[in-house]
Amino acid sequence: MNRFFYLFSIFSNRPLFLFAPILILASTSWFSCKTHKKITLNNGKCLLDFKNARTLTSNLKTNEFLFERLSAKLSADAEIDSASASFSVTLRMKKDSIIWMSLSKLGIEGARVLITKDSVKFIKRPLGSDNGKFFIGDYAYISKMLNTDLDFELLQSLLVGNSVEFYDEDEKIKPGIDNCQYTLGTIRKKKLRKVMEKGKELKEPAQSIYLIPETFKIARILFYEFAPDRSFEAQYSDYAATDSTQLFPMKMNYIIKAQKNVKIDLAYNKVVLNEEQAFPFKIPENYEAITIKEKK
Repeated sequence: MNRFFYLFSIFSNRPLFLFAPILILASTSWFSCKTHKKITLNNGKCLLDFKNARTLTSNLKTNEFLFERLSAKLSADAEIDSASASFSVTLRMKKDSIIWMSLSKLGIEGARVLITKDSVKFIKRPLGSDNGKFFIGDYAYISKMLNTDLDFELLQSLLVGNSVEFYDEDEKIKPGIDNCQYTLGTIRKKKLRKVMEKGKELKEPAQSIYLIPETFKIARILFYEFAPDRSFEAQYSDYAATDSTQLFPMKMNYIIKAQKNVKIDLAYNKVVLNEEQAFPFKIPENYEAITIKEKK
């Protein structure tokens, strides 16, 4: 229990606390999996036919996970440098609108998060003699602190195994095959706009997407930044059927290398689609505001 609340104290006193809880989710499948024909190997070589960028993009979009509302129960194992903790997460999402999370251990809530398109709100419950705390901020402020692009679309996509919106003109996409998976090197729309505004040259795709050839679902996404000391990777596995047509990644792993090294392993144990839900979030009057000093 102490490690759990210690992690929350880390989140509360460093900018990274705003990013890590957003990614805390996961899966132990209780749905029935679909069966698919496996890609065979011949003398160690992958027998995949090359597909052009337009075909891969079309298959990726056709197989995106679609929802209007999503509710889920998850377990999470998180490591931040030498600190580690395991806890449970209740997740609720309204597409393109709200992401709500309650983080708890042994039935005791430690934190609550409410994310919209223009704000991030966070509550840290009281622990011992420590008072309850809260944070309210916008994406521009948070992105500047983290020195990376962070927005609602990215967070929403990461939580359901979709890609972020990218330019799909052929000249901006690099198709390929790697480790018996199809790959797409793409330029995210928001990233390209920022690069053009700053007059920089984008030498690499803003994201590299690895697709499972049997389903064209995402197995892995690598996000690129200009600074060489930062990297972010998302991995998705154990796809299972949430209804008669859609597959959902019941296991998610995130690896962040920046000022703090973060590893989050997630396991979903329940996913419900398109049911009405509430997003309760109220800051008690006696809670203290979390203040974070900007880097110069």
